[in-house]
Amino acid sequence: MKIKPENRFWIAIYGFAAFILLVAVGVFGWLAWTSKEEPGVGHVAGPVPASLATISLPDEEYSLLAEFKAPGYVPQRRAPPAFPSAMKLYEKENYAAAASALRAVAAAQPDFVPARFYLGISRLLAGDRIAGIEELRAITESGASPYLDRARFYLAKGLIAEHDLKRAEQQLQSLIDEHGGLAAQAAALLARIRQS
Repeated sequence: MKIKPENRFWIAIYGFAAFILLVAVGVFGWLAWTSKEEPGVGHVAGPVPASLATISLPDEEYSLLAEFKAPGYVPQRRAPPAFPSAMKLYEKENYAAAASALRAVAAAQPDFVPARFYLGISRLLAGDRIAGIEELRAITESGASPYLDRARFYLAKGLIAEHDLKRAEQQLQSLIDEHGGLAAQAAALLARIRQS
């Protein structure tokens, strides 16, 4: 049977379309196969996960997320003699003077965690954020203490003020994972960061 010349044109068109379709199916199959073997950004369609994306917020949003009221002071038994007078300055919201007085207490007794905790808070509230962050980080790295959860939470606040959302999220997630007393507040703050 001989093919008519007018049909040869259509056979060529259909053949070429079938070839293109086979190539497209092959490429799609290859991409689907490699995305199962090596999942991650760039291998599958979709947005970059929030944990991998660089989050950037307006300055006023960082300020709102970082705001906090000074945690209340509960008098301590066996406190160094200079500690109660330093905490009177703290309660009067004179955070710069409280930081100076608490620095002396912490230097004299480095193992007295309450002085170091309130020193970190005072420094954050007095605008010396880096020093406050360092003080609170030292408490979180020193292990279990009655101030660990609070140190993590306010460290996260200080990190947010410094626009370091990645490390702030790590502190908040640690609080949530440990089911501490501030886990609910940490979860709420983490949700606000991720929604912003």
